[in-house]
Amino acid sequence: MRIVVWGTGQTGLATAEEMIRQGHEVRLVDEKVCRDAGSIPVKPLEREDIRWADLVIPSPGIPRFHPLLVEAKKVLSEIEVASSLMTGTLIAITGSNGKTTTTTLIHRILEKAGLDAGIGGNISPPLISLVQRNPRYVVAEISSFQLEWIEKFRPHICVCLNITPDHLDRYRDMDEYVFFKKIIFKNQTTSDIAVVSDDDPYLKELEGTAKRIAFSFSRPATTDGAYIMGSRIYFQGGIEGEGPKIPEGNHISKGLKEDMLASALVARLLGVDSKVSEEVFAAFKGIHHRFEYVATVGGVTFIDDSKATNVGAVDTALAGMDGPVILILGGKDKGGDFGPIAEQHKGKIRKCLVIGEAKERIMGEVSGIVDAAGAADMQQAVSLAFESAVRGDTVLLSPGCASFDMYKSYAHRGEVFQGCVHAIK
Repeated sequence: MRIVVWGTGQTGLATAEEMIRQGHEVRLVDEKVCRDAGSIPVKPLEREDIRWADLVIPSPGIPRFHPLLVEAKKVLSEIEVASSLMTGTLIAITGSNGKTTTTTLIHRILEKAGLDAGIGGNISPPLISLVQRNPRYVVAEISSFQLEWIEKFRPHICVCLNITPDHLDRYRDMDEYVFFKKIIFKNQTTSDIAVVSDDDPYLKELEGTAKRIAFSFSRPATTDGAYIMGSRIYFQGGIEGEGPKIPEGNHISKGLKEDMLASALVARLLGVDSKVSEEVFAAFKGIHHRFEYVATVGGVTFIDDSKATNVGAVDTALAGMDGPVILILGGKDKGGDFGPIAEQHKGKIRKCLVIGEAKERIMGEVSGIVDAAGAADMQQAVSLAFESAVRGDTVLLSPGCASFDMYKSYAHRGEVFQGCVHAIK
């Protein structure tokens, strides 16, 4: 088969290598980068490449409405191709927030239980990197971008943690975004399982015929499911029983509790003893830049939640805070509305400092609801936050936006924030 792999990032390179290993004729192309990728030559993308190919595999960052994709004979995502080449049990995790943490937790639980488990997808490495190893269990983080070109992609267990406004710079509206999130369930059959939040209105109805099993912060309405009571997870219905304990402490945010709840439920469905999950939870230090404790200076606590790149993540972070918060928002605009978040949490937001490309729009949405001011950069935002805070306050970086206007990634943004905090310290 003649295959065009479009994109020279980590996913594109791994896909090209595997397609060559599978015996296909491969062209690795890119619109801007023209360099060799190891032993694989890279050429500038031309219309002729698309016409030549029997199959085009675009990197997730290529929008599906790109005019050249219209001319392709067939387009499939990397996850579609990868999953078709593996035989292990596929556990796919999606959602607007918490995907990386939940994917990591499930993988660690399975490994600690002594099971042969691989991890990949939207989390590094790409899913196709697991094809040669072909592990017994495949735990995959899946984004909506990766779901845009699926055909038969069918996880045995699909987890959707939540759906909140995100990527509205890529999708026409919220309905389109929800469609591509929920499309992950469409190929499941009655022998498969859909694990969803019973607290999320978007997840009350699903495509497909998979058995719906829910998790909730209270007892879920479905027969089988999981919930939290006190500091412990409990299972109900056909999987009834006492589950793992959730660690206590200020670093255990509401979002992390939700991720642990979903992870424990998946482990239960796979027959893993709850004590294994409990041990993993107790040792878990969190994902870097996800509600990460940085320092306490003069009685003021600094939290790095740079991975919060949409308004739903900001809402979750604020919901888990008890005392007053100095909130740092802003970055590259993704179309989220910050007004409702400011209104819901105005009782705990002492001040809001806004940076980045979306600064003016965000300021217009939150000013008049909370005390808000703009900052030129992260250094100024952290300095103003510390000046505004009093002992017992928390300075929370939870931007609700992408980072690419000022930084290379959310991780780079978080590192700059932490550097500014330590400079004060």
